[in-house]
Amino acid sequence: MSNPIHIVIASPLGGVGKTTLTVLAASTLHYHLGYSVAVTDCNYPLYTTAYLRGKETEEQRTYDNRLTHQMRQPYPIVCVPVAKAWKEAKQLQAEVRPKCIFFDLPPLMRTEGTVELLTRMDAVIFPVTGNPMDTDAVRRFIEIVGEQILTMGKGNIRELYLLRNMLGSWEKDEVQERCRTLTEETGAVLMQTSLPYSRHFRPSFVDGKAGICTLRSPRGGTSGRLADSLGKELLEILSRLCTE
Repeated sequence: MSNPIHIVIASPLGGVGKTTLTVLAASTLHYHLGYSVAVTDCNYPLYTTAYLRGKETEEQRTYDNRLTHQMRQPYPIVCVPVAKAWKEAKQLQAEVRPKCIFFDLPPLMRTEGTVELLTRMDAVIFPVTGNPMDTDAVRRFIEIVGEQILTMGKGNIRELYLLRNMLGSWEKDEVQERCRTLTEETGAVLMQTSLPYSRHFRPSFVDGKAGICTLRSPRGGTSGRLADSLGKELLEILSRLCTE
């Protein structure tokens, strides 16, 4: 049995869209592109991804019976503290056999087990917002990863990525320039996809409209186009990681 690709969505700060990005990526790959995934929610004690799944299940009648036509079974979401996440991932690998497992981490590098878990990842995606403090925090975070993992020759991390997230139209050029500088300083790769700050990326059960959902992929309009872009880029990343 081949091992799945392990990707963590990480940031030292909260409020940068880690959970939204995790759900968008997992749902696009799983439902729209047919790529089997699982999610390990390490956001103890809130477990935000699992909370979304629960609310969506409660409100599924508001989806106009679209879920009854969903042919693909929902991807599994497991809740577990960071320190126990790898053991749970190995169990998922044995029972579900996903091709990719996403990890949604809490925003604290000091959380017990974070560094050890990061050493086992194939790739790390850092959401970067329009807040300059976020960029600086990601830079320091990557430096810590480099000092404690990469330069010591331990761990599986092969690629680090930056993804521009929750951007207002007035911030695009400024954030683009900061990200370019950050890639030069850290060696991280800037992803082509850029996600706006938009109501399209609110949980779908909030207002009954199209939005992120753990039970289906975004379809049509702004969210559908951006999901297509992100999905294609993630498939390229996964394909590259599988062959390295």
